[in-house]
Amino acid sequence: MFNIWLLSLFIDQISAIAYNLPKFCANATWNPVAITFADVTIIGTYPYGIFVNTNNTVYVPDRLNNRVQIWANNSATPTNTISGGLNTSYSLFVTDNGDIYVDNGYANNRVDKWAFNSNSSVPAMYNCGPCYSLFIDINNMLYCSLYNSNKVIAKSLNTNLNIWNTVAGTGTVGATSTTLNSPSGIFVDNNLNLYVADNSNNRIQKFASGQLNGTTISTGAIILANPTGIVLDFDGYLFIVDQGHGRIIGSGPYGYRCIAACSSPGSSSSQLGAPFSLSFDSYGNIFVSDLGNNRIQKFFLVTNGCNGTTSMNSTPSVPLLTSTYEPNSTTVSSSTGIEKNLAKYIVLGLSYNLPKFSAYATWSSNGVTLFNTTTVGTYPYGLFVDTNNTLYVCEFSQNAIQVWLEGGTIPIRTISGGLSHPYTMFVTVNGDVYVDNGDSNSQVDKWAVNRTVGVSVMIVKAACWGLFVDIYNNIYCSQYAYHQVVTKSLNSSSNMWIVAAGTDCSGSISNTLYYPRGIYVDTDLNLYVADCGNNRIQLFLSNQLNSITVAGTGAPSTIDLIGPSGVVLDGNGYLFITDTGNQRIVGSGPNGFRCLVGCSRVQGSASNQLYYPMTLSFDSHGNMFITDDFNYRIQKFFKTSNIYSTTINQPSFCPSTTWYTNAITFANSSTAGTLVFGVFISINNTVYVANQQTNTVVVWFEGSTNPDKILSGSLSTPFDLFVTPLGDIYVDNGLSNSRVDKFSFNSSISSSVMSVPNLCTGIFVDISNTLYCSAFASHQVVKKWLNDNVLTSTIVAGNGTNGSTATMLTYPIGVFVDAKFNLYVADSGNNRIQMFPVGQLTGISLAGASVPGTITLNQPNGITLDGNGYLFIADCFNHRIIGSGPYGFRCLFGCTTIAGSAPSQLYLPGTLRFDSYGNIYVADRYNYRVQKFMLASNSCTLSYNQPTFCSNASWYSNASTFASSSTIGSLPYGIFIDGINTVYIPNRVSNTILTWPQGSNTYTSNSYSNLSNPYSLFMSITGDIYIDNGYSYGRVDKYTFNTSNHVTVMNVNGSCYGLFIDINNNLYCSLKNLHQVVKLLLNNGTTIPTIAAGNGSAGSLSNMLNSPQGIYVDSNSNLYIADSANNRIQFVQTGQLNGVAIAGNGSSVNIILNYPTGIVLDANGYLFIVDSYNHRIVASSYYGFRCIVGCSGGGSSASQLSFPQSMAFDSYGNIYVTDRNNSRVQQFTLQTNSNCSKLFSYNETL
Repeated sequence: MFNIWLLSLFIDQISAIAYNLPKFCANATWNPVAITFADVTIIGTYPYGIFVNTNNTVYVPDRLNNRVQIWANNSATPTNTISGGLNTSYSLFVTDNGDIYVDNGYANNRVDKWAFNSNSSVPAMYNCGPCYSLFIDINNMLYCSLYNSNKVIAKSLNTNLNIWNTVAGTGTVGATSTTLNSPSGIFVDNNLNLYVADNSNNRIQKFASGQLNGTTISTGAIILANPTGIVLDFDGYLFIVDQGHGRIIGSGPYGYRCIAACSSPGSSSSQLGAPFSLSFDSYGNIFVSDLGNNRIQKFFLVTNGCNGTTSMNSTPSVPLLTSTYEPNSTTVSSSTGIEKNLAKYIVLGLSYNLPKFSAYATWSSNGVTLFNTTTVGTYPYGLFVDTNNTLYVCEFSQNAIQVWLEGGTIPIRTISGGLSHPYTMFVTVNGDVYVDNGDSNSQVDKWAVNRTVGVSVMIVKAACWGLFVDIYNNIYCSQYAYHQVVTKSLNSSSNMWIVAAGTDCSGSISNTLYYPRGIYVDTDLNLYVADCGNNRIQLFLSNQLNSITVAGTGAPSTIDLIGPSGVVLDGNGYLFITDTGNQRIVGSGPNGFRCLVGCSRVQGSASNQLYYPMTLSFDSHGNMFITDDFNYRIQKFFKTSNIYSTTINQPSFCPSTTWYTNAITFANSSTAGTLVFGVFISINNTVYVANQQTNTVVVWFEGSTNPDKILSGSLSTPFDLFVTPLGDIYVDNGLSNSRVDKFSFNSSISSSVMSVPNLCTGIFVDISNTLYCSAFASHQVVKKWLNDNVLTSTIVAGNGTNGSTATMLTYPIGVFVDAKFNLYVADSGNNRIQMFPVGQLTGISLAGASVPGTITLNQPNGITLDGNGYLFIADCFNHRIIGSGPYGFRCLFGCTTIAGSAPSQLYLPGTLRFDSYGNIYVADRYNYRVQKFMLASNSCTLSYNQPTFCSNASWYSNASTFASSSTIGSLPYGIFIDGINTVYIPNRVSNTILTWPQGSNTYTSNSYSNLSNPYSLFMSITGDIYIDNGYSYGRVDKYTFNTSNHVTVMNVNGSCYGLFIDINNNLYCSLKNLHQVVKLLLNNGTTIPTIAAGNGSAGSLSNMLNSPQGIYVDSNSNLYIADSANNRIQFVQTGQLNGVAIAGNGSSVNIILNYPTGIVLDANGYLFIVDSYNHRIVASSYYGFRCIVGCSGGGSSASQLSFPQSMAFDSYGNIYVTDRNNSRVQQFTLQTNSNCSKLFSYNETL
């Protein structure tokens, strides 16, 4: 990258100059009395910079007002002003094409570019602090004089790379040939020599092109005091602003002399007060920023005689000869050497390991100590493992590098001599070792393979806390103390480096760093930086100016970091980070970030702990090597193989998911025994039950109704069990034997694998092969890793004493561990569900006691999570099963909370598990049975129910009254049932919305402000409620899920008798009194709808409607309308305004409708119609239309309806009808639905 950048300096177009280079004679003089070109009223206070271009346009930064003032040729007042985003600008430079570069470093650490005739700017260079002077040379290099940082930097404007290099000064105050002290003005001649006004060293320094050693320009008898400005004329003579003496100095063939303000500093027209910079116009007149007097002074050239003659120039009108620049052969041919260098510029192979891991790869929680302080000394920082698995370790305290072959304990090589506290190193593919030697020696050394001495390859300002060599042989050094990453090509003999990241000053924005440490460069030349002080990982994409935060602070939904020190990538490009302040290693994968080792976050010296880990490296096997800095050791964590993403069935459910509330008895006491507690369903749907009565494990393969296998051993009253994807069975044997036993796959012999305090009411094996036991009577959860032979366990939750604090448990039962190793516990005695984040002993309450907005629990037992991380709970002493989802918690089965033995009841349920299809198995303990609840519906796109019916489906003719007038008020219109069978009904009398959860007889009344006479409502898939509010307010309101705050989403001229949202997020409103249906695409920035059907006049033509009410939109965006007064159902195809009658008047079907008011479709697209004035519900099927309920005429009996208004299905196919003139809602239960392959369509593969 570095060589390519250098080459571009020579092959890009060479720029013309935009500034004036007048040619002066030896006796040139200027009028000692200046005119004031601009004063404080125009340019503000303390003007620093000035620039005059070849058209004699004058540019001055107005620091006080954060703008640039511009005077066109000969104008007395500014003709233009640019501003926006500037803050106290010191300097500026204008190119020959009119682009203006302005210092914006005081507060914003950058230089901004205002393109010609543009009224806005873009960043051109990021730097640390203000540029007291700016310059652009003929090769389009931008230079910035950093007064406060004691150096001059430059970057090419021909590339977007944010890589600048230091071209003068070291960043440290000094008066040597390589150092500067408060550099101010700068100038670059056509030979690329750099001149610097070295202010506090009272000198002018010249740096020959490409050199870091400057030479001091002798000014003869003239002594400088704090020079601040420097320019050259056509012949290369210097003109200097001698600020400390308040004068302008010029040179010529006879040496240096004072040419303006030669008396003493002051404010008269012949004096200057702390002048700062100067610029020539094309006539040779001098413009000076007179900082101390808050003005711009102009000194006119008056004499300029050559060859013994004298010419007067009192009113100059003809420009003096000025320099132009044409490319010369010498400069262009200077690219030849670089081209030769590029010819040998090969792409290197990788010297480090890039193992590929599965999404759920795990490492042993206990590390092996390879070397301790005896071998590696104190505070080892850097290590490197090459592709041969040779290990290199930086011994910080011993000033050496030691090298071991794979598995070796005796070093094969020691690198030492001349090193001082090396932090890190990098080994290339040929075995060369690059070592940080910057702490005292300010360099990076190369130790070639088999060489016993190192050579310096890079000069740095301080220690490199990270080193990396990319595939193009560029070396990178992370300069912790200077908040930047620098780089240089190893193919170049030059020690000059450029900045790859950071601006040389600390910061937390996208282009700054704060104490960077570890670095990594991928094969696409993207740079990753462990930005330690900002607690984040930054990614600088190749050729980008700004970085992206990919982990830590500023990257939500990743992981919290404290002082990260190391970063590496695996073969899939996922990040692995030493999270130093959290004493752990974290990694990413397709499922996000997770902790890998040291997950307690507690510093320590145990084998599962770390104490300020610094760097990490993989060997070719994927094992992890870590410098455990404050433990003075090198730790190795072995990778453990696990190809499974989960060890248990975790189906992913959609927002609209329900189960049949009447269960099937899968196993009764004859097979499961009495007081059945533990049930498990493996990933291949084999069912396992712990039979406490016979002390056996009973096994059913998928599809079996009778047990296929019975395992017996030395079990005693087993409570719970768990089966891994490999088929190994882990069974509680703690009540009498204080252990957990294992039946290996296909074995009938058990062995003890973990000692436990007492019975395990919950057992779980996570994806890292760690076994958990919920030790009921000990009020704690314990675990052990199954990949070793140790039987003892460690505590992961609870302190052994019952209690209700965040660190305590009381009689814990069910346990579950997710893919990120967070532990969930059914804290039975505390009536709550606790979650313990990985490595934490302090739990977070997720449901139950003290958790508002969840659900009340009574001694919860079993717990599991679905594929989306939602909780499912066996609420034991409430005799029910609870589920959660995007709409919150709800009861699924046993919702009366009354114990019983009916198919819809439970009696102290224990554990619950999913099979792979989403069916739920429950250990119904005191009914001595295992119940199976079948999945009924699982829709991800519809918020309402669309059951599948057979052609002969029928409903009971006698309905039950779901809600009466005392609840819903008189003359109810609207009803909505969502995908989880929550019923919503607007009460038009009280202006409230009533809701009933599935299976509940108790409603909740939701009051909304400024709601008047709502006729209809609709709930979206996200749980937002849309309510008709057109009667008084002319609008449709949206109430966001779980809030009482509303926004108007549609303005209408009347009540919406029907509302509907289609799958494309269009909201439809049926305006009965306007005889039309309107629609609006939600979230499109307007509330004004468009017409979807009807022309606004009552009529029966195809483009007309008469008092439309109920509406429905299918998945193809076709619109169905209950065209009430036309006694028909109109079908309007998407994009059309003309409808077709598909039922009732004008249709070909054999059904007569009388003022239909409601319309819905089933999953097969068949119509269900509320035939209001016929007091019935009619439906279509393969065989045509028929009456299904209310078929005996109007009335108030259980089998009758009176002017019904609307209807809705629940997920089981039951019909709910708003029986308007009876002021009630009737429920008609589905009776038969035979001759179909399935009762309802559901996904068996999920």
